[in-house]
Amino acid sequence: MAGRSNNLARHPLRRIKDDSMFDEMERLRDAPGLFDLLAHYGQLGSADRQVWQDRLASLAGVEPRELVRFHGELLAYGWIEQNTGATPVLRPGAAPACYRVTPAGVRALKEVREPVGV
Repeated sequence: MAGRSNNLARHPLRRIKDDSMFDEMERLRDAPGLFDLLAHYGQLGSADRQVWQDRLASLAGVEPRELVRFHGELLAYGWIEQNTGATPVLRPGAAPACYRVTPAGVRALKEVREPVGV
């Protein structure tokens, strides 16, 4: 049995996980466009987080493809949620009532703005 646990410790996937854990908060700090996008939805949701917001179609300094990836990242991290239910009448070039910031997104913004221990 001792040999078996030793093999698990040397497993390549385990080593990758141990050596390079992905930190979403570090990513948020290091990617200004990602932070700006989350801050956009956070600011819109500050009055009432339950209100669905229109999808931001452009962001200064961010290419359109990168903006799409940033939206996907925010969804993947659980920092925004997507309205896949009742949506208003669609308009060409717009995605109305599409996203809103989540409580986790609000916490992430707060943590990046006010780092722990400061």
